[in-house]
Amino acid sequence: MTLPLSTAEEAHKAVADRLMRMMEDADLSGARLAALCGWDRSKTHRIINRKTIPKPVDIRAWCAACGKPEEAEALIETTRTAKTLYVQWTQYLKGGLSKAQHSSIYQETRAFRVYSCGVLPGMLQTEPYARGILRTIRHFRNLPDDVEDAVQARLERSDDVIQGSHQVSILMEESALYMPMTELPQHAGQLEHFLSVIGRPNLSFGIIPKMSRRSVWPIETFYAFDDREVQVETLTAMVRVTNPSEINVYLSAFAQMARAAVYGPKAKALIRTALDACEA
Repeated sequence: MTLPLSTAEEAHKAVADRLMRMMEDADLSGARLAALCGWDRSKTHRIINRKTIPKPVDIRAWCAACGKPEEAEALIETTRTAKTLYVQWTQYLKGGLSKAQHSSIYQETRAFRVYSCGVLPGMLQTEPYARGILRTIRHFRNLPDDVEDAVQARLERSDDVIQGSHQVSILMEESALYMPMTELPQHAGQLEHFLSVIGRPNLSFGIIPKMSRRSVWPIETFYAFDDREVQVETLTAMVRVTNPSEINVYLSAFAQMARAAVYGPKAKALIRTALDACEA
């Protein structure tokens, strides 16, 4: 499995490599380039070794010093794109939980593939469960309280997807059924809701049993939007994967995990067993 950071890292590496080659082609040493740019020589080495991500002003100064000012804007754009591929949650959520629920990619996507290793999938969340999970996120991330607005925005987004003509394929680990991220009544209500949606014509709902033989190990929760983008949820960041070869790895992993899952009556049986555990 390709590491989720690789798309962003490759973009930063491409910029650093091009700056280094530019310096070499101009027959400049690190010290000489630093002098021309007006900074300490250590900064040159930090940029080349990707210890420091260059700012636009740094890239323009570097290109000018090497006699290649015309290359600056393309390199700046590559750096900006890389920053959007790996976004820390503190930055992604700085506008609040409600704002984070709005994304044009949901309207533009026809086929969704969702794999969840823990939290019950957002597209199928009930209002009480969504409220509980968003409150949990708010407290963990120490965010302003816009939970009610976020709940309504999430439900509206989910309705547009589930009630529309989209195709939705969801895979989740059986263990996720036993991970209450809210109060037990809310969790149990969410499991009851799963029972009511299984069988919808535009929804494929699979559960991977705990003892199922698998060819792909459990990985981070991810959302695939058609075959053009995958969003991976790590503890510290939301990672956007846009490289086609990496997207194909995620889609291949999804297909292999789907073969290990159970559906229909068998999936419902697993959910009912988890429901019994909620009442024990």
